[in-house]
Amino acid sequence: MATETLVDAHVHVASSDEDAFPRQPTGAGSDWWRNESGVERLHQNLETSGVEGAVVVQAVGVYGYDCTYAASVTADDPALAFVGAIDLSGDDIEADFRALARHDHLGGVRLFGVGAANAEWLTNGTGQLVWSLAAEVGCTLVPTIFSDGLPALRTLMERTPEVVVAIDHCAFPGFGGPDAMDNLAALAEVPSLHLKVSSHNLDGEGDPARFVDTLAEAYGPTRLCWGSDNPQHQSKTYPQLVELARHAARNLDAEHRAGFLGGNTRRLWW
Repeated sequence: MATETLVDAHVHVASSDEDAFPRQPTGAGSDWWRNESGVERLHQNLETSGVEGAVVVQAVGVYGYDCTYAASVTADDPALAFVGAIDLSGDDIEADFRALARHDHLGGVRLFGVGAANAEWLTNGTGQLVWSLAAEVGCTLVPTIFSDGLPALRTLMERTPEVVVAIDHCAFPGFGGPDAMDNLAALAEVPSLHLKVSSHNLDGEGDPARFVDTLAEAYGPTRLCWGSDNPQHQSKTYPQLVELARHAARNLDAEHRAGFLGGNTRRLWW
């Protein structure tokens, strides 16, 4: 029987020391960072809920593309993985990517394309550059886009199939049109693609297991990763978000439930 080890694929942190780590709020997401949200609180949440590790994803809404805090708190912590981010409208994207890649513990690069940061990079040549750099460096790409960008994303993935991709929040199908889930399921044909199934996807009306079951049928559960989106997701406490994930995965068999709740994330980022 598979051992169930919980590993959270998507958390954020923000330091209370604004002198050492100045905030640059972009307006993206909630204002979760106004409350206690440093790495110390993250470790308290993990320990309280029996979660063994977490992927710290650059909080673009708080720090923009200054990854100093996320990089520093994950550098020597085996329980935490690091996903940084670069400004895809910057003047020298290749230099920014290579500078981020100099962090030995970098596990992935977040490609932000929602809110004020639109997703023109999917089609203007920037995405192709980033995919080639990711192939050279050997890191996972983490697009944060809406579902209308999935066809362009597919083109990039098929051009460079060796690059592993993990989409944040399943590309927010709830914000898409009536075909959003069908379009997301169709991307399962691209073997390099993984989905981060977050609290945003699970915490709503109806049974969250239906969402997980639908994606597991299309992708196979080895390419699905649970992420709490804590503390960005504010409607529940961290222990409640963990229980929500367990509830959403209850129809999977023991092996695949263990993968969804942690094993798949550990394989991707550790």
